[in-house]
Amino acid sequence: GRRKKEEGRRKKEEGRRKKEEGRRKKEDFPHSADLPLSPSPNLPLSPSHTPPLSPSSFFWAIAFGISLGLSILVKHTTVLFLFTPIVWLAVGAVRQKAWGRLAQLAGSLLLSVAVFGPWAKTNWLLILTGGKRATVDSAIAEGDPALNTIDAWIYYGQHLPEHISWPLLLIPLVGLILYWRRRQNSSSILHLNSCRWLAVFWGGAYLINSLNINKDDRYVIPYLPVLSIFLAYCLTLWPSRWGRQIRWGTIGLAILAMLFHMWPLGGAFGHSLVQIISPGNSNYPYLGKEWPHREVIAEIIDREPYLQSTLGVLPSTPEINQHNLNFYGALANFQVYGRQVGTNLKEVPQDVRSLSWFVTKSGPQGSIRERIKKAQNAAVAAIEKGDKFELDKTWILPDYTNLNLYRKRVQPVEIQPLNEARSQVQLEQVTVGAKAVPGVALPVTYTWSGPWQELQSGLVLVTWQNQQSGDIPPGKTFRILHDRAIAQATLHPGMLEADKFAVGFRVVDRTSMLPPANIAPGTYNLQATYLNRKTGETYPINVPAVSVKIETEPRNENKAPDNEDKPELDLVTQLRAMAVNLPKGLPGLEPVFEQIGRINQYDPIQDYTVQAEQALEYRLKQEPNNLELAYALAFSRVLQQNVESAIAALEKVTQLDSKNPYAYAYLAFVHLYGWHPKAAQTALKPALALNSNLPEIRVLNGVAALMQGNLIQAWQDLQYLKKLKI
Repeated sequence: GRRKKEEGRRKKEEGRRKKEEGRRKKEDFPHSADLPLSPSPNLPLSPSHTPPLSPSSFFWAIAFGISLGLSILVKHTTVLFLFTPIVWLAVGAVRQKAWGRLAQLAGSLLLSVAVFGPWAKTNWLLILTGGKRATVDSAIAEGDPALNTIDAWIYYGQHLPEHISWPLLLIPLVGLILYWRRRQNSSSILHLNSCRWLAVFWGGAYLINSLNINKDDRYVIPYLPVLSIFLAYCLTLWPSRWGRQIRWGTIGLAILAMLFHMWPLGGAFGHSLVQIISPGNSNYPYLGKEWPHREVIAEIIDREPYLQSTLGVLPSTPEINQHNLNFYGALANFQVYGRQVGTNLKEVPQDVRSLSWFVTKSGPQGSIRERIKKAQNAAVAAIEKGDKFELDKTWILPDYTNLNLYRKRVQPVEIQPLNEARSQVQLEQVTVGAKAVPGVALPVTYTWSGPWQELQSGLVLVTWQNQQSGDIPPGKTFRILHDRAIAQATLHPGMLEADKFAVGFRVVDRTSMLPPANIAPGTYNLQATYLNRKTGETYPINVPAVSVKIETEPRNENKAPDNEDKPELDLVTQLRAMAVNLPKGLPGLEPVFEQIGRINQYDPIQDYTVQAEQALEYRLKQEPNNLELAYALAFSRVLQQNVESAIAALEKVTQLDSKNPYAYAYLAFVHLYGWHPKAAQTALKPALALNSNLPEIRVLNGVAALMQGNLIQAWQDLQYLKKLKI
């Protein structure tokens, strides 16, 4: 009996000892029960264990597809972060033979394409070209490490302490290491299946972003929340006997580092301390004198209350740059736009002639790259030392430099309210030089009057017609076209109340027109038609008795460029002048590419392309066989990235210019842009029949073949890339 009692006592003691060991183990490893000893049901499973699809999985598949499409619309670089997890899912589904889940994934991706597809179809070329500027060009300018160096691959790893801080990085990792070592000494093995998705997301995003030769911390910010989840999990792996103190201490250090980065606490000592704990830039709140962005915008609006203005911004400091001033202009009902100009030395004279407002700054000019310093200096000298601009106002900035606002002495557009109302648009006065020279800009001033709504919504179709147009020899032009919006579409209601829109206004519009180089000599009289851009209504405008004489030969003094003292050509005229070169193919496109980016700066909303389209549509209805107008109309639609209407215009061009292979090339290019490879190949057949050796034609045909999967034809045609001179 005593032996049985002793055995019972020993068993009880052994049970108590096992319970105590279990309790201590649970204290040391509080989350061991939460770590799966087998793959999580949400992760790829073995082929023999594939659960059936649940109704909720279809809901989440749809939600993922919509979310992915919306995220690409917001920022298309989201694919850099989600590419690896999506591929991981697809490969896992194939290996498991989980065809239902693979179909769900494919359906989600197709749904996302339906969401972002229309936008991407229109902007894919802009994405590619913009991506080149943001990566290759910027990396070269900033001196980032090349991909064949180790620095390129450890760059973001080296910067992790700046992103996270040392306490939030090291303390969780130490907890993970200690936990791993303790688990190895036990009978169980640590499983991190629950962290696998985090590793796939972060690791894939790190590698793909490291492939980007332009290194910048802002590119990898989206993977930091995922990394923070993993680090927060690692903080929970510390033993419970001191884990609570570790976690609170880590949070306290992180909060302390955050406060020292946000506020200049502790002076130099505080700054040194925070750099040890959390290296990186501190962003202290600005508590000094307010910078005068609002005042600059208010001054422009006060001087021109009924006009929309584009402000040329020459400095580029963190406080004074085109983006900041454009932001405050947008707050003022989008009445002022800020744009950086003066970046190309050859274009400085055109910049100065095209804009009426500029800001310059004394002292440091900010991030002006070496290659554009000469251009900026030339622009500043032309504005500050020339006689075309006057200093409107000066502000002393908080850094004790001066911000100067300059206004053109003779404004291109002036508008004054009238005491009496007007029922229609009238042309009160025209001032133009008595003599003009072919191919040389001719200054002209129109004085319009009418009700506000018709002035703001009006296009004027202005024609200077030769009196003897019936006797014009072949190859000569018998008119000057000067179609555009009244006041060059800069009329802005500003603070004008809606019930005062009917009040009459007078608009003085100073600009230049361009007599064609092949214009016939003689006397040209003025004709004008009003076209309402919103309603399509037209009516003839009574014009003053005015004429201009075109000389037979250019005068000697005009053989050199003489535009310095003349108003710049309006943007619609510049567009039509560029379109004249389109029939020449690539040689004609080179000057177009050089100029289009420049003039887009002057019209921030690119309304000049819409003006041109509307005016040219009206003209072509009157003259359906005018090839020059047809090219210009197609060009205006292409600039608006309006694929369907551009195709219609280019089909008209191919009918009128059927012997020119480049006409078919333009049509094919727009078809390719709109992802119509079959139609592009069909459009190229007449071009190949006309000249099968043109590199441009063969390359386009190769791209069309490639998009249709015809690899042999694509390989043969794309060999002509070597002969293409770009």
